[in-house]
Amino acid sequence: MKRLVVLALAFPLVAAAEKGAKPDVAKLPLPVARPVDFAKEVYPLFKEACFKCHGPEKQKGKYRMDTREGAFKITDDYGPSIKAGRSEESAVIHMVAGLVDEMLMPPPSDKPGQSEKLTAEQIGMLRAWIDQGARWPEGPIAEFVKPVTFAGDIQPLFAQACGNCHAGPGAKGSFSVETAAAVLKGGANYPKLVTPGDASKSSLITIVSGKDEDLPAPEKHKLAPKQIELVGKWIAQGAK
Repeated sequence: MKRLVVLALAFPLVAAAEKGAKPDVAKLPLPVARPVDFAKEVYPLFKEACFKCHGPEKQKGKYRMDTREGAFKITDDYGPSIKAGRSEESAVIHMVAGLVDEMLMPPPSDKPGQSEKLTAEQIGMLRAWIDQGARWPEGPIAEFVKPVTFAGDIQPLFAQACGNCHAGPGAKGSFSVETAAAVLKGGANYPKLVTPGDASKSSLITIVSGKDEDLPAPEKHKLAPKQIELVGKWIAQGAK
């Protein structure tokens, strides 16, 4: 009985020790070797990846990332969320890199495209921003709209998702995704898939959303939600 009591008393201490174990920062991606722009790179990433759970409308774990005061919060369990000049000691970096058990951020989702891990490049960018002083300007953050280009964003997406059927001389329906001009030209049955500047009037969005009932298997053309959003942004920005 005495042994059981000792074990029972010891268990919380063991659990606390495990919870307080230091993350293995040697596993972190290296900071990028360039200046990082908060308004153009960091805040848009926070907005895309974090605000759904830690923004103005919802603050899971009482943590908020759309304000400087909230983002720099010192937590009881994990220390400073963002420690200026010390990215390897910042809890946010530990969590986005998956170094804290069961605390990967953004949390994994069973729905493709709904929640994706940050890339090594993105983590390296955040590390560099923190190491460079984690500067967060006063007042509202001006929204930065990242240009979406065919060569840099859309062509790689289409090559992977659509290239097997819609590339080369035998492209199905005479529709090719190899160049922006080819996408704008359309195909034999769809002579105009894109209305530059207006995604709502572009049949391409209906197709990649898996909702074109005129196709034999509309679901086969469906892209992940974030990919559809990217195509929509490309069209809205003029499809260049």
